[in-house]
Amino acid sequence: MRRLSIFVLAAALTATSGGTASAVTASPPVDLTPYAKGRSQPVEDPVYPAYGNPSIDVLHYDLKLGWKPSAHTLTGTATLTLRAVEPISEIRLDFGHALKIDKVTVDGRAVKPQRRKDDLTIPLPAQLAADQGARVVVRYHGMPEPHASGQRRYDLRYLGAQPQFDGSIWALQEPYGAFTWFPVNDHPSDEALYDVAITVPKGWAGVAHGTYRGRSEKGGKATYLWRSTDPVASYLTLFTADRYRLHRDKGPRGLPITYWIRPGDARTALPVARRTPELIRWMEKRVGPYPFPSAGLVSTSETGMETQQMITLGGEYLKPSVVLHELAHQWFGDSVGPRTWKDVWLNEGFAMYFELQWHADHEPGTMDELMADMRVHERDLRKRQGPPGDYRRDWFAGSNIYYGPALMLHEIREGIGDERFFAMTRAWAQEHRNTGQDRASFTAWVNHHTGEDFTALIDDWLDSNTSPKD
Repeated sequence: MRRLSIFVLAAALTATSGGTASAVTASPPVDLTPYAKGRSQPVEDPVYPAYGNPSIDVLHYDLKLGWKPSAHTLTGTATLTLRAVEPISEIRLDFGHALKIDKVTVDGRAVKPQRRKDDLTIPLPAQLAADQGARVVVRYHGMPEPHASGQRRYDLRYLGAQPQFDGSIWALQEPYGAFTWFPVNDHPSDEALYDVAITVPKGWAGVAHGTYRGRSEKGGKATYLWRSTDPVASYLTLFTADRYRLHRDKGPRGLPITYWIRPGDARTALPVARRTPELIRWMEKRVGPYPFPSAGLVSTSETGMETQQMITLGGEYLKPSVVLHELAHQWFGDSVGPRTWKDVWLNEGFAMYFELQWHADHEPGTMDELMADMRVHERDLRKRQGPPGDYRRDWFAGSNIYYGPALMLHEIREGIGDERFFAMTRAWAQEHRNTGQDRASFTAWVNHHTGEDFTALIDDWLDSNTSPKD
């Protein structure tokens, strides 16, 4: 995610289902093999424990969404193929209370769910054993509402689906907020595969994360299809509908790239978007091949987000250095992501560092000069927002998690030299594709890769209440 600005502070059936488990004929087992790439090991979050459910692992989401701009209403059919991590008799999902449920089935059997605020609890017709699968279908409709997060960053005070006065909608959800537009296990440790179909009136377009697979038209409506064949964390998903126009491009090795730009924004936004192939090539020279089968940019919102394979940018943030930052996240944050929100610094430290290196390569000023300027601000950020590895929970994605870890990476670089440093960062991104990582795994890997012990340095930068350079 984009910081505020560079160098600016920023057993039996449950009672609700009736009957007994012994009275129900077991459904055929759900074949999870086609969705093996979506398998995760979910955990409870230490920072935001109210979101996510570590007892289930969603392997695949099939989302059929319809957006009616004139009424600001969303209709959806969400089909979740999931695995029980442990024996369970119910499935709890995150799902926004503003959306009304029409019907829920489990393996084809209708069930009666329970709702409490933004929790949806679905009883199972029979208990699931660990590693046993189920297919849940939720049909719903309503006017989606953003979630008031209590965060201090102005662009994170409301998360999730955000309908606009002109009938358009966009949804950005870091650290949580996907639950405002579909039922989800809303935690980064549960990554899944996705198929998304968005139906809108002709003249409009529906854009999601993943690879664009084309559109169809019927009866004055158009349906846009998207697919993610690499696992996606829920905070990296995207849903937006507007009067976008499609522009196509190609990146390295013929990588398909699509840009989705509103006609009124084309004059300013399209020239910036078309620098994407150049920026991908710059990143590839340093960290290896782009990790996904497609790339793209959609111009919307007043922030920046590394939504997977389709970065989201708008307003003052639509400039080359920010495009580079969000593209860097495709390696650091999307392909290799944090297991919990305790380690969001893994995303932002790397993306910040490569953004700064891009500035050093293209504008006056050396990397050391940029780092010296950053240190001036880092001291105050750490004091107000907490250390990067233990930040204040109401200061998610404050500039402290960008600046401190970037400075930490630079100190490692100074210690081992440019050649070894860039070999290390390249190997980290390429050898850990489609995995979730944390501080312990990062520290152990750095020590093993370099043959030196950087544990104390890493811990000092991430945990100290004062800047390690003071």
